[in-house]
Amino acid sequence: MTATVASPETALQAIAAWGLPGASGIELPPESDEPGFAGRLQQTRLTGPLLAAAASGDVELSPELEADLVERQHGALLWCIQLEVRLLEVREAFDAAGGVEHLVIKGPAIAHLDALDPSVRTFADVDLLVAAHDIDRAVAVLTAMGGTLPWAERRNGFDRRFAKSVTPTLPDGVEFDLHRTPADGVFGHRIPLDRLFADPDHFEIGGVSFGALSSKHRLLHSAYHLLLGSPQPALMNLRDLAGYLANGELGPDVVVPEAELWRGGAVLAMAVDLVAERLGVKVPAWVKWRAGYRLDPDEVVMVERHRREGSSLGRAKLDVAREMSLRDRAAYLTALAWPSKAHLEDRSLRRRDALASLIGVVRPAPR
Repeated sequence: MTATVASPETALQAIAAWGLPGASGIELPPESDEPGFAGRLQQTRLTGPLLAAAASGDVELSPELEADLVERQHGALLWCIQLEVRLLEVREAFDAAGGVEHLVIKGPAIAHLDALDPSVRTFADVDLLVAAHDIDRAVAVLTAMGGTLPWAERRNGFDRRFAKSVTPTLPDGVEFDLHRTPADGVFGHRIPLDRLFADPDHFEIGGVSFGALSSKHRLLHSAYHLLLGSPQPALMNLRDLAGYLANGELGPDVVVPEAELWRGGAVLAMAVDLVAERLGVKVPAWVKWRAGYRLDPDEVVMVERHRREGSSLGRAKLDVAREMSLRDRAAYLTALAWPSKAHLEDRSLRRRDALASLIGVVRPAPR
């Protein structure tokens, strides 16, 4: 009987699931000492979990692989420190500008509040949830610090009313993703944003306290980001959600009522399915809830359409329009069909291109 040899893919999945319920042991592939494997670990941000697993005695690394991973993790953590320094500077600039209502989301918040140790969970940029009424001020602060935007606002007031996020990049390459809502499209539109700011958790960087989403909101945001953020969910994002699901204080009795307020039961259920399918992590309470939850076919269609189209102009953009007030719908569709001249120039589009694209979505060509 031939022994099964671990592949890089199965090894990465096992590393992502390390320490979580139902996870299999980590078996490194034969090529683990080659630079390509360490590079994949770095790309998927799983270097920290593998080093932590080795430190706990759950897997043995060759001296060559361990040295390579330590060097790579050292570089990643230096970048995280630079990001946190920039976060402190931006916070000071927000205060000097009269204050910007915001919470830290994703990478830094997860690292400081949920990881075994902040050094295990690296991140590539800084994400802030900014109250809609402060989006314009936040963008102005970042641009005054030298930040540049990928393109001009679609129309005046569009970002604070409809955009998922705005992303200024500082001169040193640090990106600040300023979110108006945690998700794009109809699913982001449904989230009761005021609730996210009502009961925040807190963590400290350099003696400064930062607000973050509450734990149940972090779980839901993790599910939304995992399912809706990309057609191919990242292993680190799978690990993030699996960790929340394994938290006994975040069972379905706590989280599902909040998901229902977001009208996001289907998003949560499909994200739970992804964790079980890709990582093999199954938490009994969530398995029981999922077995009794019936997916709405219409919601599934919208989720799949969102995942397929991403941020491009497609049918998913009309899904959200249908749930807006008449006034907002008119303003939103006008912005899609008739963007500002500056926006068109930044995206190398002509006026007729934007209008034709929207017409093509509303009235797709017959097959």
